[in-house]
Amino acid sequence: MRICIISPYFTSFVKGSEHGLAQAFTELGQDVTIVTTRSKAPREKMVADEQHGEQEEYNYKVRYLKSVDFDENPIAPSVFFSVLREKYDVVMLREDYPIMCHLAYLAAKMKRTPLTLSTDRTYSLSILSFKGFFLGFLDLTINKLVRASVDAYVAHCTAAKDFVLRALNTHRDVKVIPIGVDTNFFKPVHSYGTYLQEGDFKILTIARLHPYKGLEYLIKAMDKVVKEKLNVKLYIKGKGEDRKKLEKLVKDLSLDKHVSFVEKAIPSDEMPELYAECDLYVQPSIIEPFGIAVLEAMTCGKPVIGTKTGGMLDTIVDGKTGFLIPPADEKALNEAILKLIKDDDLRETMGRNARAQALKYDWNIIAKRYLDVINEISNQTKR
Repeated sequence: MRICIISPYFTSFVKGSEHGLAQAFTELGQDVTIVTTRSKAPREKMVADEQHGEQEEYNYKVRYLKSVDFDENPIAPSVFFSVLREKYDVVMLREDYPIMCHLAYLAAKMKRTPLTLSTDRTYSLSILSFKGFFLGFLDLTINKLVRASVDAYVAHCTAAKDFVLRALNTHRDVKVIPIGVDTNFFKPVHSYGTYLQEGDFKILTIARLHPYKGLEYLIKAMDKVVKEKLNVKLYIKGKGEDRKKLEKLVKDLSLDKHVSFVEKAIPSDEMPELYAECDLYVQPSIIEPFGIAVLEAMTCGKPVIGTKTGGMLDTIVDGKTGFLIPPADEKALNEAILKLIKDDDLRETMGRNARAQALKYDWNIIAKRYLDVINEISNQTKR
């Protein structure tokens, strides 16, 4: 089967969900092409500005198209002709709002090629911003058309499905198929202390430094943790517009010795070593689409603390693989951290449970679920 995945962004440094899905499809005997651009996604800007030119060999094809950036929405007109001239068995659109997905949708419709659409949107942007206003306009026009007329619509988590049905007022079947994780790559490994060197107990969070990520509440929770006279260190990995604000908060709370911002770009190939060096992973997001870093940490055998938002509502089993707490609740966050600091047995048990839970998200399992959907719509199209 020839599968085309349309994605605005794709790089060798940040191996996102497109890479995992394409790799799993290929291992299952499918012919896969990712059609994309060389534009930088927000996540890539966060971790690897200097690595943009780095290339890598894959077991699937990647076709890069020339594009013009438009407020984090690359425009690549040639995607229309790329889809039109190739004979794909299915075209998979990653989200409904990228302009290149709109063009690929039109080409696939002209050729009567089956279409799938996936989404991890769980919240609306403010219409007072240009991006929010533009997305709102698209949601009332072409996005609405795409959502209604693709052959299969997939949400990456239950929260995304609820958003599609409720906020976007979508009246159709929406299947939940989560983002996967490479459980052979992300696994418990030996810690060498390369990245997280200080502290008897190390807490890690990976996030864009943005108000939506709730990092201020994690820092405030740390203020109460260290007052217990514990040698605990929080490592924040990421870049973003909130950097100075968060650094000021750390300074105001006299937490300079207990909070560190990890500036070094870490390639995807070294991420298991980073997770191995922490004792606890925390994702304090106020809003979160899926939360792939949480799943990666779980796959590496780490207990996790997350908030009741987005994909974490599905991936974290509260009280078994970690703790789920309300967003923006520093008191609940502080209590959950202290429980795991003070109870070695609980932490080790939750880490084992987290790994077992994450195995259910292995990319081969997820890819087979997608293939079931693709085969179903392909059979319907042939009738």
